[in-house]
Amino acid sequence: MKMCELNVIFHENGEKKVLMEDVVKIKVNEENVEMIGILGDVRSFKGRIIEIDTTRDEAVLEPKTE
Repeated sequence: MKMCELNVIFHENGEKKVLMEDVVKIKVNEENVEMIGILGDVRSFKGRIIEIDTTRDEAVLEPKTE
């Protein structure tokens, strides 16, 4: 069975930056996107998911606009 870890990419103003690698779980609430890594590390980001592409092993986030 193949594991499906994602790289989470931050996209703003046409630029991309890797926020976190080897993410196995993503939780979304009204304020944040919480990413959990393969080793249990957790990172939270104030934004929203705009795309998940499993063929590229990526989730793309952008800042949340109010």
